Amino acid sequence: MTDSLLVATDLVKTYGPVKAVRGVTFHCNPGEVLALVGENGAGKSTVAKMLAGAVAPTSGTITVDGEPLASGSVRQSRLSGVRCAFQELALVPDWTVAENLSLPDGAPLKGFSQKKAVAAASALLESLHLSRIDPRAAVSTLSLADRQLVEIARALAGRPKLLILDEASSALTPPGVEWLFARIRELTAEGGSVIYVSHRLGEIAQIADRGTVLRDGLVAGEFVRGDWTDDELISLMAGRAAERFFPDPPERTTDAVALSVTDLRSEGLRGIDLELGAGEILGIGGLQGHGQAELLRALFGAAPAVADSWTVAGRSISRTNPVRSVRLGLGYVPEDRKREGLALEMSVGENLLAPWFKAYQLGGRPRLAQERGWIDGILKALSVRTRGPNELAGSLSGGNQQKLVFGRWMDRSRRVVLLHDPTRGIDVRAKQELYRAIVDLAKEGVGILWFSTEVEELVHVCHRVVVLYQGAVADELIGDRLTADAVVGAAVGATGSLNLTTEGVAS
Repeated sequence: MTDSLLVATDLVKTYGPVKAVRGVTFHCNPGEVLALVGENGAGKSTVAKMLAGAVAPTSGTITVDGEPLASGSVRQSRLSGVRCAFQELALVPDWTVAENLSLPDGAPLKGFSQKKAVAAASALLESLHLSRIDPRAAVSTLSLADRQLVEIARALAGRPKLLILDEASSALTPPGVEWLFARIRELTAEGGSVIYVSHRLGEIAQIADRGTVLRDGLVAGEFVRGDWTDDELISLMAGRAAERFFPDPPERTTDAVALSVTDLRSEGLRGIDLELGAGEILGIGGLQGHGQAELLRALFGAAPAVADSWTVAGRSISRTNPVRSVRLGLGYVPEDRKREGLALEMSVGENLLAPWFKAYQLGGRPRLAQERGWIDGILKALSVRTRGPNELAGSLSGGNQQKLVFGRWMDRSRRVVLLHDPTRGIDVRAKQELYRAIVDLAKEGVGILWFSTEVEELVHVCHRVVVLYQGAVADELIGDRLTADAVVGAAVGATGSLNLTTEGVAS
């Protein structure tokens, strides 16, 4: 440890009576990628925030290159060569890409030049193979994947000594992850170190040299590249034996149709024909930006759309909106849980009941009390770690927030549930719980339309997969044709004539 770039010793972080981190010690060497893994709520993000200066430790020490790291100051951590890209993005939505990339290291109201900021941002993005991102664009106009890339680019600016990636790949598709890995290899080849926080075990096996496992705020163990299996790591994270990772899709017992559209047209869609059966889990594959988000939003009425024919549970409609969709029996888990899925300043219980307030004029504390049994049942079924229905949703970990967004549609007589990457950034056990919940909904006859950036989810849990390319259906995969290679092949044009590289399709 005397030659380590980073040494964290006996880190403790308490929030009132809650001990989020309880004496964590680890180190990271120059040129090394250290994985930091654990279930949601294990303390990973809290440790990352302490290293980044966003949170001050209650006790313990952190040194970088043998020098103490300033406590609780992001600016001082950055000056020490420590930078972090967070899953919960730290970008200012109303600022441009250039402003977000330039202002953190400068004085916002003194000597700032838009022209110089745009020029510097353009140079940085080009050097990182992200020149397709417009530095003049407002961050709020970018897709979640592109916002994640800007967050990573900001952390990479200036070639930090220590780069912390806190679930930074969670919004990226496989080509985007390959782009990220290329940047990591460039940094470590120059002697920099990376702390890689992720729930994606395949990524950890590919990029990490060593790993530290956290459980309940403590170090549960360590591992070295090539010296562990997925089951062993899951057991260490969870403190119990690993279970089978993917459930089988349930056997369908009806030919009824839950949803169908013919020639669905919306911004980003070029005429989609789609039929979803009752009790069917239908996957949506493809690289992000090829119409998956637009399809889900259009079907839920969150974006204007028209179709030659459109039915929900046999009922013909011409167009819809979110309130009407809820009444028709649809549910929707959006891409960005913080911006679209939750009201973070509202309680856990209020967020679970939120869709019904407008649709059925229900609300207020009396309604919350009346629905307490249902709320407690959802929290228990999904193992949501919370102090109760009155806790603010914003105080929960990212994985537990995601469970809330999904849980509001359980046991609510849904006909169709639309899922946009519901397992993004959540741990292995939480994924297993969501898989089981999705399968249980399908067993009840609910049609599930599921877009995922993790191809293996689609292959193992779905009955069929349709792959979108440039706003249209490129292929439908079922039976023996439903393989990871086939999904990826269709995602890049299916014919093999497209000479795409990971540098060109980073998102």
